[in-house]
Amino acid sequence: SLLACRDDLPAAGESEVDEGYRRLLGLCSHEYFHLWNVKRIRPGCFFTPDLAGEVHTSLLWAFEGVTSYYDDLMLVRTGRIAPQSYLELVARSVSRLLRTPGRRRQSIADASFDAWTKLYKPDENSPNAGVSYYLKGGLVAWGLDAELRLATGDGATLDDLMRLLWRRYGATGEGVAEGDLERLAAELAGRELRSFFDRYVYGTDELPIGDWCAAFGLGVRLRAARDERDEGGSLTAAPVDAPPARRTLAVRTKAGSDGVTLLTVFDDGPAQRAGLAAGDVVVAVGGQRASADTFSKLVARAPADRPLLVHAFRGGELVVFEVDPAPAPQDTCELWLLPDDALSPAGLARRAQWLHG
Repeated sequence: SLLACRDDLPAAGESEVDEGYRRLLGLCSHEYFHLWNVKRIRPGCFFTPDLAGEVHTSLLWAFEGVTSYYDDLMLVRTGRIAPQSYLELVARSVSRLLRTPGRRRQSIADASFDAWTKLYKPDENSPNAGVSYYLKGGLVAWGLDAELRLATGDGATLDDLMRLLWRRYGATGEGVAEGDLERLAAELAGRELRSFFDRYVYGTDELPIGDWCAAFGLGVRLRAARDERDEGGSLTAAPVDAPPARRTLAVRTKAGSDGVTLLTVFDDGPAQRAGLAAGDVVVAVGGQRASADTFSKLVARAPADRPLLVHAFRGGELVVFEVDPAPAPQDTCELWLLPDDALSPAGLARRAQWLHG
C-alpha cells in the first residue's frame, strides 16, 4: 500500500501538477520501478533469506538509490512534469545531502549494510553519524549515468546498465553479488570505473555536483539558505546575485508549547561548541522568549560583537549558554538549464536524451 496525504490528490478539474501531486506521482513511480529493480533484479542474499534475523547487503544504495534516481526522472520523461520541475527536485536532494554532516563519515555501501541498526533505528545524532542510501544513492546513480555517457561518447547510459542487469540477473533469476554492478558498469564503459566507486560508493568523498551538472548542460549555484524552509530549487536563468548569509546555530528544532526543542545539534556548529545538546528546550534567545516563529529571527538579529545568551531547560534545570552564531553555510542548491547556444551539439543531444529518454 502507498500511503499519502489526501491533499496530494489533485482537485477535480485541476490540470497542473502541484507539489503534492508531484510527490504522490513520484511515490507511485518509485514503487512501480521496484517491480524490476528489487522484485526481479535483487541481491543474491535476498533469494534465500534467513527470516529469523537480519539479512545484510552493501547493495541497497543501488536498489533504493537507483530507484530514487529513476522515480522522478520518469515523471519528466513521460511528460507528467516539466524539466524545470524535475530540476527543483534534484536541487532539493543536493541541499538535503549537503545538510547531512554524516555524509563525511559513512559511505553509502556502509549505510546499506548498517540499515537494520542505523536507518531503521535513527536517533538525535543520526544526521551527524550517517547518510541515507536513498538520498545519496540517487545522486550517485545520477553521477554514474554521467560517467557512462562521458566514457563512451554517449554510447552507453545508466538505462543500458539497467537493461544489462535485467538480462543477466532479472530475466534469469540469478542474484546480484557484491561487485557485480561495478563490473557491468566497467563492461559498458569499456574501462575500469574503480575510482568512481571507491570515492562515491565505498568512500566519503564529496560528490562533484558541478561536474555532473556540466555533463548534462545545467548551471548550478550553492548559496546560504534564506530561512529554515529554504531547500533551493530551479531557476529559469543564471542568478544575478545571492541573498546575504543569515546567522545560524546549526541545529534542527521542533517547536512546542514550552519552548523550542533541539532535535539535532550538528557537529562542530555554534550550538555544539557552546555546549547545547539534543533534547535541550530553548525558552529564550538574547533575553527574548523563543518560539517557532521567533527562534530563527532572534538568532539572525543578534548583535555580532558579543556572544548570544541562550536559556534552555535540560532535565528540568535552567541552563544558560553563550553562543556565537555563524553565517549559514553554502548548502542550498539551485539548478537551471544552460542556454542552448552555450552547449555543443553533443551536449544538447545528451541533455535531451537524459530528460526525454
